[in-house]
Amino acid sequence: MSGTHYSTAFSSFVVLVSSFLPGLALWYSDDSLPVEAFGFLVIASAAGLGVKRCMDKNPTLDLIQAQRSGAWFSSVVGYACISAGLHHKMVPGHWFLADYRLIAAATLMGVVTFLPPNVSGLAGVLVSLYNVISAGFLCGRNGNMAGVTGAVLNIFSGLVIGDEGTFLSVPRVDLFHYALALGNYAFYSALT
Repeated sequence: MSGTHYSTAFSSFVVLVSSFLPGLALWYSDDSLPVEAFGFLVIASAAGLGVKRCMDKNPTLDLIQAQRSGAWFSSVVGYACISAGLHHKMVPGHWFLADYRLIAAATLMGVVTFLPPNVSGLAGVLVSLYNVISAGFLCGRNGNMAGVTGAVLNIFSGLVIGDEGTFLSVPRVDLFHYALALGNYAFYSALT
């Protein structure tokens, strides 16, 4: 196994920890909703599949597909749950089950099997981007700079860093993971 695989396994592990621990803390918190914890735990699950994929010398096609699907699912559903939790926290009386971000994610989950792969990938990116941007704006409007930071880091990781190639001899996917981990921590700080 090459050093690149180890570094990507480690950066995936950092994302796993940065989402699993907040998910666990929110799950057992009296001040949060289960939807927030679920969002972080979905992201942690996808990161765990990433660690497994990078640590295998010859990952199976099933594992590769599971990791890709998990990453897509976590970006759509995980961030929709976190964004809905932030909305619930900052807007008194907001009923999270009627949250438009969760409805959009659920709708996309229902129609994704009927879409070509490139269209479902693009739809997932757009829904995820919308969830993160709306969380950032909501946090900014309410003076919650941790939430704004989380949104900026998530957007920066996807749109600027990316996950292919290298930057200063560091794999971009590793930088992407570290930015996501910091964004996860910032979103957790916004929720607590």
